[in-house]
Formats: sequence, structure tokens, C-alpha cells
Amino acid sequence: MRRDLKAYGALIFAGICFGTTGTAQALGPEGTSPLVVGAARLLFGSIFLWLIHHLLRAGGSRVKMRDLLLGGVSVALYQLSFFSAVRSTGVAVGTLTAIGSAPALTGVIGYLFTREIPSRRWFLATAITTSGIVFLSGAKGFSQVNILGVLLALGAGASYALFAVASKRAMNTGASFTETLYKIFALGALLLFPLFFIGRSHFLATPSGFAMALWLGLIPTAIAYTAYAYGLIRIKVATASTLILAEPATATLLAAVVLGESLNGYSWIGVCIVTAGLIYLSRE
Repeated sequence: MRRDLKAYGALIFAGICFGTTGTAQALGPEGTSPLVVGAARLLFGSIFLWLIHHLLRAGGSRVKMRDLLLGGVSVALYQLSFFSAVRSTGVAVGTLTAIGSAPALTGVIGYLFTREIPSRRWFLATAITTSGIVFLSGAKGFSQVNILGVLLALGAGASYALFAVASKRAMNTGASFTETLYKIFALGALLLFPLFFIGRSHFLATPSGFAMALWLGLIPTAIAYTAYAYGLIRIKVATASTLILAEPATATLLAAVVLGESLNGYSWIGVCIVTAGLIYLSRE
């Protein structure tokens, strides 16, 4: 049981790290291309993950090509679909649809690929945390909604689910979690590398832009996904996807503390509901 508690804690910690992404981007230079930011995140993240793998010297078998390709393509598609969804339909709707759909899609895809059956507690906890995200997103307002943006956001949720299932399957077949991560992210970075030439990548030459890319590569990517994989290998993939819903609550609180954004009643209700759902699931 103690090991399970460490896994739950690692996944919630990963969600907290994920929640720093938006604030880091907001503090970066203006006029940066979100697609290039996503590509830079994967590039720096894969380098840091490679370093973590060699520092930990984790053993294990090689990642199977099917899982490497599925994971790498999914990571790359997530960056493209999520940032495009936010641009098309706004931050609130795009984030709600992508993050809110990920646990349910992971549960379905996880069952189809690995026959993992989510627990009853997971269903209830996912419903609780998703309702909390609705409050968090509603607090920011739904200024613009379009079908294409919603579909792109659902694509982001599905891409994340495929990445999670591919990673879980690779680790179940004997690959170490550090090797699985750095190879998947390296492939994703390679697929998005052309964006540096066709997008506005000059921000990387500025101190603030380079610092933003380093932060995104280290904290919400390398450290977050290392903690995520540590927990993922020990519990069901659907449960892991729900636990990282600490991300939107963290992002909301950071926006208030660091960026000076005001929190209304909906924001506080959303944070409390998400926290309650995570606590309930952690008692599984």
C-alpha cells in the first residue's frame, strides 16, 4: 500500500508540474508561435529526459517499435492539436475539452489496447474532477466556440490517451520508464523539428525566450513525465490520467499568485472540487 501511495503522490506531483506550463508561457516574450513553443518543449524535454535516464542508469529491455512510434506520434500530435484548439476556440473551451476528455478517452483506449478495466471509484472520481474543471473553465468565460476547435481539442485528449497507453504497454513489456520516455519524446521532437524553420523561432535567441524553453523542457516535461511514468508503471493507466488533473487547479492558482489574475467564486469551487476528486481517488 505504501508503494501505491508513492505512485499516487508522484502522479499528483506531475499534474502540479504540468500546471506551470501556462504561466511559463505567459512570462515568456510576446509574439511567440505556440507551435514552435511546443516543438521547443519537446526538444529540450527529450534532452533532459535522456540525462535523467543516464543519471538513474535504469535497466530494462528496449522499447518495442510499435510503442515507440505510437507514443512519439501521439506526443507530436498533442502539441499541434492542443495549441491549434486553443487558438481556434479559446483557452477555456480548448483546455476544458482536451484535459477533461483525456481521462475518459484513456479509460476506453486503455481497455482496447491492454484490457485494463477501470475501477468504480475511478468513474466517480473522474466525474468529480471533470465537473471541477467545468467550474474552472467557466470562471474564465466561453467567449468563442467553434466545432473545429472542439474537434481539435478532442484530438488532443485522444493523443494524450494514446501516449499514455503506449508508454504503459512499453513498460509492461520490460522497458524502463526513463528509456521509454526519452525515446518517445525524442521521436516527437524530431517530428516537430521542421517547425523551427517555418515558424517564428527567434524568441529562443532572447534570454527570456530561452529561459522559458528551458523551464518548459525541464519542469513540466522532464521532471513531470518522470514522476508520471514512475506512477504509471504501478497503477492503471486510467487512474493515472485522472490524478494528473491537478494540472488545471495548479494553473489557476499560479495565474492568481504569479500573474495577478483574480479568482472568482467559480475558480475556488473548481479548485476545491478537483482537489476533492483527487483525494477520493487516492484512497482507492
